[in-house]
Amino acid sequence: MTRCAYGKIAVLAPSNVQTGGPELLHQLVHEIRRQGGDAYIHYVPDPEAPVPERYRIYDTPPMKKLTLGKNDCLVAPETMVRQIPLLSKAERFIWWLSFDFFLSQRSGPQRLAANTYKRSLVKAQSLSGTKHLFQSHYARARLERWGVTGGILSDYLSVAPAKADAPPREDIILYNPKKGLPITERLQRAHPGLTFKPIINMTKAEVEDAFARAKIYIDFGEHPGKDRLPREAASLGTVVIAGQRGSAAFAEDMPLEDRYKLAIDPSLEAKFGALVAQVFGDFETHLKAQQPYRDFIAGERDMFSEQVRAAFFR
Repeated sequence: MTRCAYGKIAVLAPSNVQTGGPELLHQLVHEIRRQGGDAYIHYVPDPEAPVPERYRIYDTPPMKKLTLGKNDCLVAPETMVRQIPLLSKAERFIWWLSFDFFLSQRSGPQRLAANTYKRSLVKAQSLSGTKHLFQSHYARARLERWGVTGGILSDYLSVAPAKADAPPREDIILYNPKKGLPITERLQRAHPGLTFKPIINMTKAEVEDAFARAKIYIDFGEHPGKDRLPREAASLGTVVIAGQRGSAAFAEDMPLEDRYKLAIDPSLEAKFGALVAQVFGDFETHLKAQQPYRDFIAGERDMFSEQVRAAFFR
């Protein structure tokens, strides 16, 4: 029987934020506690903030005062590197939920200066003993170029699979306007006869209903980590088409056949139009072709449990 390797484990999370990244942090606390560890969420910058309603399905008691000793552990996402004390007696982990968004979004000399500074922060943490965990194989591969190594700690979805009695699928292409919008707009201009619908201002139930009706979901964003919407779309029986970028280019992160991952080059519009016509014309065949991806997503809950056990238990 395994037991937790640490006394207390504090996981840092942004206060009063309800998005995919913070949900992963709450999932981690929940899973550690489920396996018998003494884990807590610590909100930054407001430690007194309540647990957001969306995350109250998880067992995540807050730690309002961050007091950790040599037998304890601190976990922080890459966005909170500066919140990790270099001289802490506790074991420390940076959990890389993304890589691209850690880098500066500025341009020119300012970008170079900012990224040089950020890289120095990561190096200082590593030299002081901070360890690293990666939500995606893509993030691990990028950080290995910086001499940063560590294990995989992924995540999982809380979504029910598609219903057998779902309504007939429609020739609709769903997209997230926050992900790769310039590329999506290119495709819209090239194919004005296709129906594109944005996922915006929708409740969780409305998003799931949209996925249950549409035939295709596209994501030509950066894929800085294993994004949740492509996996949610696939779980609900939507055929996923992605840009060959970031984690989407890694079979370990997105195990789709290469034909569903399109290079963003001058041939994109023509290849996209041909693929959409094939999916609309023979949806069931393409749905079946993506079954391995859906199986992979369905197994992520158990995989996450094993990864948590490997990282925090002995």
